[in-house]
Amino acid sequence: MTAKRTGPYGDGPPGRYGEGQPPGLGKSPLPPYGERRGAPLPLLTQPMVAVEVRRDLPDAVDPSQTRVDGPIPTLKIDTGSAVHGKATVMVAPQAKAMSGLPQIDLTQHHLPDDNLDPRLALVLDPDSEQSASFRVLRHHLLEIGRPQVVIVSSPQVGDGKTTTAVNLALALAECGRAKTLLVETHVRRPQFTDIFKFVPPWCFAEQLAAHRHQPTMPWSLIDIPQLWLHVAAINPRIAQTQLLDGPAFAIAMERLRLAGYDHIVVDAPPVLGSADVNLMADASDSVVFALRSRRSTTRDLRRALDQLGGQKVAGTVLLQDS
Repeated sequence: MTAKRTGPYGDGPPGRYGEGQPPGLGKSPLPPYGERRGAPLPLLTQPMVAVEVRRDLPDAVDPSQTRVDGPIPTLKIDTGSAVHGKATVMVAPQAKAMSGLPQIDLTQHHLPDDNLDPRLALVLDPDSEQSASFRVLRHHLLEIGRPQVVIVSSPQVGDGKTTTAVNLALALAECGRAKTLLVETHVRRPQFTDIFKFVPPWCFAEQLAAHRHQPTMPWSLIDIPQLWLHVAAINPRIAQTQLLDGPAFAIAMERLRLAGYDHIVVDAPPVLGSADVNLMADASDSVVFALRSRRSTTRDLRRALDQLGGQKVAGTVLLQDS
């Protein structure tokens, strides 16, 4: 019988690992996960969930809109209004003791009590072997130098990078052990609004463009107190046709490092088929590759490593489906 816990998380039982690395990578500080029993790890892509929006709020986003011209204004919702059935409130900007430090505007959001996304492994079953494996991933990552900006990518779409990024961020932030920001940069396939059940007041892709010209503008982020996590998400209701702006991303990471985050976990696009991760790697401290058993191939992994280079690659994470 599992002992009751005082908080929603805790150090679960150690995960079990397989023997050896995926072919082609060689030695890595992060050993892949071994065979796991129980329910399979959820797939990366999930259908979008309709978002309930207050019609009586003048600043609310209209779900029928497929494109919004210009920046989205900050969504101001009084205490008691509901998005996905939970109260959402604005938090006053953080006071800065020194001039020149980034200002963060937080919109507080609470996860719903039910219908949680299956990719939130550490929330759905914090005592599972799968959750323990993500905590071991946290341990191995901290052993290699406590990187502040960690990019999580994969060779191809569907390899499990979003699941890995989300649960790595949850493990790093668990029980308030570290101030953690989870950032979404895959503008063509955003997933965070589906996973966390919110619409960001200001799309992170638009913030990148705005802060490139005005670096001292406040950053608009989502605060999820029950997870001890801040989130910067892409708004899927806005047509995203532009490529990721590499210089703008570098400026954003430079500013957000100064905001006091111990860790910034970036859910990046896949490596193959675009140069987005190459543009982001220079602004990061390390890169983690997610691979999925019986889906990812050694050939794709070699190609991704050749394209990205191995200087900042910390290792690989192998996600088992059965």
